[in-house]
Amino acid sequence: MKAIFLRILHFLARKVVEKHRPFIVGITGTVGKTTTTHFVYDFLHSLYGETVYMSPHNYNGEYGLPFTILGVRSPYSNPFLWLWVFVRGFFRLFDRKYPKYLVLEYGIDHPGEMASLLAVAKPDVGIILNVSKNHVANFRSFQDYAAEKLLLADVCGRCIYNADDKVVSEGMSESAKARAVSFSAKKKTADVHVRSVSAKIDGITFDVCFGEACATATFPVVGSFQAYNLLPVFALGIEMGRDLHDIVTHLSDVHPQKGRGSVLKGVKESVIVDGTYNGGFAAMSAGIEYLSELPEEYARVFFLGDMRELGPDSEAMHGEIAEKILAANPDTVVLVGDEMRKYVFPSLSEALGEKVFCFSSSRVAGSKVRESVLAIQKPCVIFAKGSQTNIYLEEGIKEFLFDLRDIDKLCRQSPRWMKIKAHFFDTICAKD
Repeated sequence: MKAIFLRILHFLARKVVEKHRPFIVGITGTVGKTTTTHFVYDFLHSLYGETVYMSPHNYNGEYGLPFTILGVRSPYSNPFLWLWVFVRGFFRLFDRKYPKYLVLEYGIDHPGEMASLLAVAKPDVGIILNVSKNHVANFRSFQDYAAEKLLLADVCGRCIYNADDKVVSEGMSESAKARAVSFSAKKKTADVHVRSVSAKIDGITFDVCFGEACATATFPVVGSFQAYNLLPVFALGIEMGRDLHDIVTHLSDVHPQKGRGSVLKGVKESVIVDGTYNGGFAAMSAGIEYLSELPEEYARVFFLGDMRELGPDSEAMHGEIAEKILAANPDTVVLVGDEMRKYVFPSLSEALGEKVFCFSSSRVAGSKVRESVLAIQKPCVIFAKGSQTNIYLEEGIKEFLFDLRDIDKLCRQSPRWMKIKAHFFDTICAKD
């Protein structure tokens, strides 16, 4: 039944695209897809208003992408709601106000998924952010996963790609590169590049260049790594005939989404960098590096959960995270999850002693973060990051938020998610 529903869903979504022919911007990558999707949407919306659409539910993948095209919510396992999805999809074929621009997220976690998504909707412009070892558990090898990701470059009309990512730049075919625009935060030879990046507590500033033209841009996002989520928007703007200063103006309202690098106020004037929506290796590494670059006047507090879907590489990659944490000279490290307990806690505990703690419950762990922050004399910056499945670090953040009204700024706070999490915490809290 599931396979039948999926085929019908893909058929309807494909027919809607064929009928209305919207301009499609498709975004893929292991890290940063949703953040970049929102930035692209903000840019296009500032240009074209309500004719631009993206999923307000951050949908991607074999179900999420057609849901976005049809403009519906997931019916989950309710057969009556599935019937409504199909009826809604049919009537979208005759919708005279169907969006002229679609921003779609091409996320994959099993073989054949990218090809299936591209059969539904081929992007006019494809953006490839990066390819690294995450979501690889269902693939025979990392190489298979990378090849699946890079299918987008061969199918889309024009491709925008990260020249600093070795897997992407070396894995793309020559024909794809011939119709591509590259971006880089390191290489001046890339089509769109930066001359310098200044990352502070309240945002980043960089000079973005294309040819001989340059413009200075400042954004309220945390960490120099955010340049990789913003540069493809500049490349897209250039592809659409806009100059750099015009693009800066139309990006003036961008901001991070819940749990994706948003900044919150914590107890004792601490700063929380909230990356709790999910946690892959590259994103966690970037956040650790960001804290390591802070001036010595700030205390560095890490609140980190397991990285999931790493397959056989989990031990080695968690071990690398342990090394990066040690190099950042942390004041306190609070870990959550079995993978962190097995592969990170032992080495950190040996090196840092009583500065390191590990728990099964993020709520109990959050109380320890609060206790530590209150005891540290310097102003604290807390980096929170971890996979969502059975981790839910956002619930731990509630323990050290300054203003509980900011709970609305945390991810996964809907009644459905709170019910799922209540069941989870009722089953694991006894471990701590």
